Amino acid sequence: MDIRKLIIGIVGLAFVAQGCGKFDRSKIAMPKFTFITSENVHDIACAANGRVWICGNYGTVCTSTDGGKTWSKQTTGIDTLLLGSICFPTPTTGWTAGMAGTIIHTTDAGATWRPQHSGTDKDLLDLFFLDTTHGWAVGEFGTIIHTTDGGKTWKAQGEQQDKIFNDIFFVDNQTGWIVGEFGTILSTRDAGTTWQQVTCPDLEAMATDSDWEKPLPALYELFFTDPQHGWIAGMDGVILLTEDSGTTWRRIPSGTDKPIYSLVVRGTQGWAVGNKGVYLRSTDGGRSWKEQPEAIKTKFWLRSIAFCDERNGYIVGARGTVAQTANGGESWDIISGFRYDMEEFGLADF
Repeated sequence: MDIRKLIIGIVGLAFVAQGCGKFDRSKIAMPKFTFITSENVHDIACAANGRVWICGNYGTVCTSTDGGKTWSKQTTGIDTLLLGSICFPTPTTGWTAGMAGTIIHTTDAGATWRPQHSGTDKDLLDLFFLDTTHGWAVGEFGTIIHTTDGGKTWKAQGEQQDKIFNDIFFVDNQTGWIVGEFGTILSTRDAGTTWQQVTCPDLEAMATDSDWEKPLPALYELFFTDPQHGWIAGMDGVILLTEDSGTTWRRIPSGTDKPIYSLVVRGTQGWAVGNKGVYLRSTDGGRSWKEQPEAIKTKFWLRSIAFCDERNGYIVGARGTVAQTANGGESWDIISGFRYDMEEFGLADF
């Protein structure tokens, strides 16, 4: 989306609203929109020093070094492909991945980005690095790739299958999980050399709890706070919890039936976001969740949430949406994008 054309269009609507009478320019205020980028934003990474990166459509990567007050666009060398995942295991070393097997890498906090050869042309939807050497990425057609040398070489794992893998998470160099389409949950205890299917009776019950058998819901994200405690978010408001290192998973109340795309848990606090601006909070360490319908003034999809510490967090989503909190998620400010309580919002044709 070209934001200049959008603003011109909104002002043009204001002209029309004046009718055939004499136009008084002083009565027309320019829209108060602020944009870091006007592209869809798909992921966010927080480094240990509080620096933040976001990535999105058309190779977009932007960063802030001052807690979100100012942002700068970084040169990625990509201008046509979507970047859907970004990861910084240290404040200077990071990766981002996206369509057509794209992986790019930086060792200077994004001042320069260089391509890496992933060995696949499949779309990559998520990547995860434990440190600066051990990493994995997953995507369409059951793609799993792994590196032990910081991405200099990537090798395929598992067998290709007609499923989309949406997210991957490792708690150590050996133990990890993948989630994806049709309720897919995979686990490994040997760094991905072998992967085992994990069943969840609560998900299977959802497929048969109707007049017709339907597919298991897609699962979008994994998050672990320690080797024992983990969560999975997905379609139909699904949140699954494990308290035994992923051996068993059970569904817990989420307070919504909307798709949930991302979640984070820190101590007793938890936060989750999803479709149509859905935002959930937990105050009991992720064991139950409640929707907060007015906390974020948007109805666009929200794709990813990250907290740099217990107080400071970010959410990213459609049409350049970036929201920020400094009070542990009690309230959020949209620092990029549209709010539905803006006076100008009703003038825009979305």
